[in-house]
Amino acid sequence: MRSVPKAVLLLAAMALPIAAVLVSFALTDGPRTPHVPATVQIGSSPGPDPTTTAPSSPATEIPPPAPDDDDDDDDDDD
Repeated sequence: MRSVPKAVLLLAAMALPIAAVLVSFALTDGPRTPHVPATVQIGSSPGPDPTTTAPSSPATEIPPPAPDDDDDDDDDDD
């Protein structure tokens, strides 16, 4: 059995997906148009009723982050 050059395999690996996309565009009359709603309402969602959500926990105060210690020398024998 004869081996195939790597350049031919690389070309086939690149050309096959591109050809598949072009053939699918030709068969389906071009790319699909995205479904975009006519209006968008801010703050509303198609999820569950807001009255059925879990009760929110009281806000807890987050402590400030620790200060950065840039001192690489941790020894105190200066």
